[in-house]
Amino acid sequence: MWTNMIPTARRLTLAAVALLAPSTAPAGDGGPVSPNGRYAGGQYVIEVPAGWNGGLVLYAHGFRGTYDSPLTSHLLDRGYALAASSYRAEGYRVDLFVEDMRALLELFIREVRRPRWTIIHGQSMGGHVAIASLELQPGLYQGALIECGVIDGVGLADFYVAARAAAEYLGGVNLSRRRTGRPWCAG
Repeated sequence: MWTNMIPTARRLTLAAVALLAPSTAPAGDGGPVSPNGRYAGGQYVIEVPAGWNGGLVLYAHGFRGTYDSPLTSHLLDRGYALAASSYRAEGYRVDLFVEDMRALLELFIREVRRPRWTIIHGQSMGGHVAIASLELQPGLYQGALIECGVIDGVGLADFYVAARAAAEYLGGVNLSRRRTGRPWCAG
């Protein structure tokens, strides 16, 4: 088991180093490019800075998140391109979202060109999308940056729901409703 984790750990380390290192050797000579629109994976946004260095970061957002990466300005200022998607559906469908990220990479290649390397950046559920992408599509990405990744999958979400139910029962309190009477997830 540990031997399978070493390559993934090495890729994650290389991804973090690549994102933090200053960029060199521009790959793009043109001005900035910012196509956006809809594709089979939902809405997308692509940001390519002037003097693009050839590196691409695909952003996989968390559950009910948006495709606005918190690293956008950091990446663009250092010459990296960014592509992000809203996904094709709501809910926890990592199987679909792994394919959505692959389709986003293919869209980037058609709209811009093939990057020198691609890192997938995932937050929360997007972390699950990122790690599953590395495992299911080896060689497609050169690394990943995972923040607060739900890498245990839906089992972790099931655990939290069960813990909340136990707390409600033992405490005699309904934690899933606000004072307004609406469920927390209703907005």
